[in-house]
Amino acid sequence: MRIVHAEGLTLEPQVAAHAAEMFAVLSDPAIYEYENAPPQSLQGLRERFAELESRRSPNGREQWLNWVMRLQEGTLIGYVQATVYPGGHAAIAYELGSAWWGRGLARRAVEAMLGELAERFGVRHVSAVLKQENQRSRRLLDRLGFAMASPDEHARREVERDEHLMLRELEGSSSLPAVLARLRALAVELPPGPVRVDGYGDSPDLSQSLLALIVEGRKRAGTGLLWAMEAENEALPQVGQIEIVVDHRNEPALITRITQVQVLPYGEVTAEYAAIEGEGDGSLAFWREAHWAFFSRECRRIGREPSLAMPVVCSVFELLAVVSPAHRR
Repeated sequence: MRIVHAEGLTLEPQVAAHAAEMFAVLSDPAIYEYENAPPQSLQGLRERFAELESRRSPNGREQWLNWVMRLQEGTLIGYVQATVYPGGHAAIAYELGSAWWGRGLARRAVEAMLGELAERFGVRHVSAVLKQENQRSRRLLDRLGFAMASPDEHARREVERDEHLMLRELEGSSSLPAVLARLRALAVELPPGPVRVDGYGDSPDLSQSLLALIVEGRKRAGTGLLWAMEAENEALPQVGQIEIVVDHRNEPALITRITQVQVLPYGEVTAEYAAIEGEGDGSLAFWREAHWAFFSRECRRIGREPSLAMPVVCSVFELLAVVSPAHRR
């Protein structure tokens, strides 16, 4: 765990040493209007915080992530926590001292934690359970983009009759640490070698169709615009790299290994290479038409003009694994 920054406050990984400051915050009777109870003693709270420093359940299957909220001027005001389960699921909770209600602090703290869960721990699905009478917490979750679970989901998770189950799907990040975290959450191991992340297409439909061609075995190459890579400070692919291919939602979909890389002008791409790339009817004519349209969109995005001389990066790869069930045949 690491310190997480939000507007006006920081989230510090909770440790036993925080107990003395947090005891007064958690002794506030207003925060227990609907459920739970204040700590019985400072020593008991310190022991509980020490237990949570393990960051894992006794069986090792759950990650226990707890942060205390500290204002910029130094005052501790509450906590946020998440229990992370295998498969990218997390259940969250939070407490904020009543003296700081109504300032947007809880929303900013929880949002910062959700970003950290997605980026560092591969979390994609988040749940929160609250008492139906707790309208303050309900408004907070609504503002954070949570939605009420279906009656069937309430029953499946055995939610109490006086409680609500709220759910949210987190947006994915295509950064290497975030994608690796999601693979760990899915118990997917990569083969040895340097790793990079990339995707195909600039729309959901194009991404899905190109990934399907790879799974079918028709597409064994991909072409990028060197100018776009340079504009985004993106390193060129290298022979031998393991590539995690993400879909349009930045979810890991495929794992490939790069076997050939060549940079050449768009106008010098050969019919042999177009056939390996495998799009449309596999002809050079189709390749040129489809890629001219795609690279023209890329050029507009970065302020360049397409031309026959524009440099393209041609990569040939082998498919190693299909990660996402949605892309399996």
